[in-house]
Amino acid sequence: MTRRCLAALVAVAALAPATSAPAATHRTWHVDADAARPGDGTAARPFATLAAVEAASRPGDRIVVGPSLTALDGGLRLQRGQRVQGLGDPHGGPGVPAARITNTAAARLDGDAVRLADQTAVRGLRIEAPRRGGIYGLDVARATVTGNDVSGHNVSCTRGFLIPPFAVPTTVPGVGVPIRDGLHNGWAAIMVDAARGTTNVTVDRNRVHDADCGDGIDVRISGDALGRVRIRGNDVRELREGPDFESVLAIGLQTRDRARLVAVLDDNRQRGLGNDEDLGVGPTGADSEGVFVNPVGASRLRATITRNDYRHTPGRGGFSANGLEVVAMGEGSRGLVTVRDSHFSGTPGDVLELLALGTGARLALRLERVSATGSTGFAGSGFGDTVAIPGNNGDCLIAASGGARNAIDLRVRDSVLRGCANNGLTFGAAVANGRGPSASLDGEITGTTIRANRGAGLRVGNVAGLDRLALKVQDSDLSGNRGATSSPANVVAEDLGTTGRATIDLGGGPLGSTGGVCLGGGPLDVALVRYDVHLRHAWWGRRGGPAPGRTLAVGGRLDARQPLDAAPAHCGRDAPLSGRAAPSR
Repeated sequence: MTRRCLAALVAVAALAPATSAPAATHRTWHVDADAARPGDGTAARPFATLAAVEAASRPGDRIVVGPSLTALDGGLRLQRGQRVQGLGDPHGGPGVPAARITNTAAARLDGDAVRLADQTAVRGLRIEAPRRGGIYGLDVARATVTGNDVSGHNVSCTRGFLIPPFAVPTTVPGVGVPIRDGLHNGWAAIMVDAARGTTNVTVDRNRVHDADCGDGIDVRISGDALGRVRIRGNDVRELREGPDFESVLAIGLQTRDRARLVAVLDDNRQRGLGNDEDLGVGPTGADSEGVFVNPVGASRLRATITRNDYRHTPGRGGFSANGLEVVAMGEGSRGLVTVRDSHFSGTPGDVLELLALGTGARLALRLERVSATGSTGFAGSGFGDTVAIPGNNGDCLIAASGGARNAIDLRVRDSVLRGCANNGLTFGAAVANGRGPSASLDGEITGTTIRANRGAGLRVGNVAGLDRLALKVQDSDLSGNRGATSSPANVVAEDLGTTGRATIDLGGGPLGSTGGVCLGGGPLDVALVRYDVHLRHAWWGRRGGPAPGRTLAVGGRLDARQPLDAAPAHCGRDAPLSGRAAPSR
């Protein structure tokens, strides 16, 4: 063959399409608790056990679980890329056929009903009374959990989520109540752990309910992992704490070590957390949390929460039951939580909490169109102030540092903090973790209603060391609070420790507040101890400024010049909660 012919053949070969290996064929397998044995996994002759379908299936296959009144036992370990689809109504009653599965064996998948793998999806299952979790994933790159119903999980009362040790701040400078072992929770119905790589998980439109010893939906990211989670449209209710635990979470998010987590929570609902026999007094009763956000150590956690609806069931939960708790622990954590168009109500403890209980933390909370209302205080008595412990006194919202070098950043806009057993908003510092002062408290409150609370509308306080305090309030209603606790006025600001630099601007001060603050009602309008407060351009419930005997200042100054001659439109009215402040489901 000549060189010219050989060159021509090479050129033709280069232009010819390359042959490729045939695409993998993914099969669909069927399993049904009512199937006749033996089956071959087809729709006509489904397998009768989860073990059979697990053994036959391969990565990328689809598994269809038929409806039945009997649960398939033994659990299901998924392989990469597999999809599980349940037939029937997963949310129907006891007599409604559904794709029921469980796992009663501790030696099999640690008692989990479904074990996730990379690129897997689980949809439409009714998971009943598994020995440990309903659905669990460890270091999965991507997974979707949609439209499932999990009930009665963690029959074994296995430990799951751990809230690390910390000290509860007191009003005695530098003194805390140590929680040396932390707070233990039961294993969650739907749980994701990651310690390496990147995890993307969606938990969508599931129902978790009626369990005696487990959390609802928990995500824990540790090591150097990066987590991205979407938790949407889930209904979590009727969860008890369990006899060996100290806490129960409807939705829990935690980062540790150097991990990072970005979480989006939308249109979720929490109900009925805690134990029926709870008294809500002292250490008795369940420490129940609707949404719990917990950055620990040098980790980073950012969460956006929209259209959340939390309603506490009267008679349940201890004094530390909260609708939303954002709490930093350890050294150097960073957390940013944004909440919009959401409703939280009825807790024995504080309705909303932003607490830095570690050291060197930077913790921020943004509230927009949020209502936090109707805390009940201890045992539903309406009493909400221990005096000795500044937190969990039944405030609508508390934002505080409980450790050295912490920085707190709070922004509240167009929200309602009303009808709580203690203060509407407590903003303060009480160092009980680490040595030295808290670094800073920065706050801005705009267009917000803080009315009809048993204590103060706004209480600002420092009982230890604080380097810097800056608080701006404008166009907000702080009237009609009863001042019946240790907060005797609509606005209370007291420095019982040492504050390096403080600016409290409720109108006409250096932070640029335009004023428009509404006062009046209750025993006092303003009570100050060693703090100066700018309060110009305010409505005092009357023309001409505060009436005689309506203000008190000890070691602090009140600037009440240029009072308003008429009440602004927002006085005596709740801030309008535009958008959907609660899910429509």
